[in-house]
Amino acid sequence: MVSNEEIKRKLAEKRNPTRRSITESGTVSSEELKEKFRSKRNKQTENPGYLVCDTCGGYYQLEAGESPDDFSDECECGGKLKHSKTANLDQES
Repeated sequence: MVSNEEIKRKLAEKRNPTRRSITESGTVSSEELKEKFRSKRNKQTENPGYLVCDTCGGYYQLEAGESPDDFSDECECGGKLKHSKTANLDQES
Protein backbone atom coordinates (compact mmCIF):
# COMPACT_ATOMS: atom_id res chain seq x y z
CA MET A 1 0.00 0.00 0.00
CA VAL A 2 1.29 3.49 -0.89
CA SER A 3 1.18 6.17 1.82
CA ASN A 4 -0.55 9.52 1.39
CA GLU A 5 2.85 11.22 1.75
CA GLU A 6 4.24 9.20 -1.17
CA ILE A 7 1.24 10.11 -3.33
CA LYS A 8 1.60 13.81 -2.42
CA ARG A 9 5.30 13.72 -3.25
CA LYS A 10 4.72 12.11 -6.65
CA LEU A 11 1.95 14.60 -7.50
CA ALA A 12 4.21 17.49 -6.49
CA GLU A 13 6.99 16.14 -8.73
CA LYS A 14 4.59 15.97 -11.69
CA ARG A 15 3.37 19.53 -11.10
CA ASN A 16 6.84 20.97 -10.70
CA PRO A 17 9.45 18.73 -12.37
CA THR A 18 12.27 21.29 -11.95
CA ARG A 19 11.88 21.31 -8.18
CA ARG A 20 15.06 20.62 -6.24
CA SER A 21 15.64 17.17 -4.85
CA ILE A 22 14.14 16.39 -1.49
CA THR A 23 15.35 13.86 1.04
CA GLU A 24 13.25 10.82 1.95
CA SER A 25 11.77 12.64 4.94
CA GLY A 26 10.34 15.32 2.65
CA THR A 27 12.75 18.06 3.74
CA VAL A 28 15.45 19.92 1.87
CA SER A 29 18.98 19.15 3.04
CA SER A 30 20.85 21.80 5.00
CA GLU A 31 23.56 21.93 2.31
CA GLU A 32 20.94 22.70 -0.37
CA LEU A 33 19.49 25.47 1.82
CA LYS A 34 22.93 26.96 2.49
CA GLU A 35 23.76 26.99 -1.22
CA LYS A 36 20.41 28.56 -2.11
CA PHE A 37 20.88 31.34 0.46
CA ARG A 38 24.51 31.92 -0.62
CA SER A 39 23.55 32.31 -4.27
CA LYS A 40 20.64 34.63 -3.41
CA ARG A 41 22.88 36.77 -1.16
CA ASN A 42 25.55 36.98 -3.88
CA LYS A 43 23.00 38.11 -6.46
CA GLN A 44 21.77 40.85 -4.13
CA THR A 45 25.26 42.20 -3.52
CA GLU A 46 26.32 42.30 -7.16
CA ASN A 47 26.69 45.89 -8.31
CA PRO A 48 26.63 46.28 -12.09
CA GLY A 49 27.88 49.84 -11.64
CA TYR A 50 26.96 53.20 -13.12
CA LEU A 51 27.16 55.11 -16.38
CA VAL A 52 28.66 58.49 -15.45
CA CYS A 53 28.84 61.54 -17.70
CA ASP A 54 32.30 63.14 -17.90
CA THR A 55 30.78 66.56 -18.66
CA CYS A 56 27.71 67.15 -16.46
CA GLY A 57 28.43 64.50 -13.79
CA GLY A 58 25.01 62.91 -14.23
CA TYR A 59 24.78 59.17 -13.76
CA TYR A 60 22.53 56.18 -14.29
CA GLN A 61 22.69 53.17 -11.97
CA LEU A 62 22.70 49.98 -14.01
CA GLU A 63 20.19 47.38 -12.86
CA ALA A 64 20.79 43.64 -12.55
CA GLY A 65 21.06 42.16 -16.02
CA GLU A 66 21.94 45.48 -17.70
CA SER A 67 25.29 46.06 -19.35
CA PRO A 68 27.01 49.31 -20.35
CA ASP A 69 26.94 47.95 -23.91
CA ASP A 70 23.13 48.15 -23.83
CA PHE A 71 23.32 51.97 -23.86
CA SER A 72 24.67 54.75 -26.05
CA ASP A 73 28.01 56.18 -24.94
CA GLU A 74 26.70 59.75 -25.25
CA CYS A 75 24.91 61.67 -22.51
CA GLU A 76 21.90 63.92 -23.21
CA CYS A 77 24.19 66.93 -22.57
CA GLY A 78 26.60 65.76 -25.28
CA GLY A 79 29.26 64.41 -22.89
CA LYS A 80 30.64 60.89 -22.89
CA LEU A 81 29.24 58.19 -20.60
CA LYS A 82 31.82 56.04 -18.87
CA HIS A 83 31.22 52.85 -16.89
CA SER A 84 32.19 53.05 -13.21
CA LYS A 85 31.66 50.88 -10.11
CA THR A 86 30.70 54.04 -8.19
CA ALA A 87 28.70 57.12 -9.13
CA ASN A 88 31.76 59.29 -8.37
CA LEU A 89 34.67 58.69 -10.78
CA ASP A 90 37.13 60.02 -8.18
CA GLN A 91 36.30 56.98 -5.97
CA GLU A 92 36.30 54.44 -8.81
CA SER A 93 37.58 51.02 -7.81
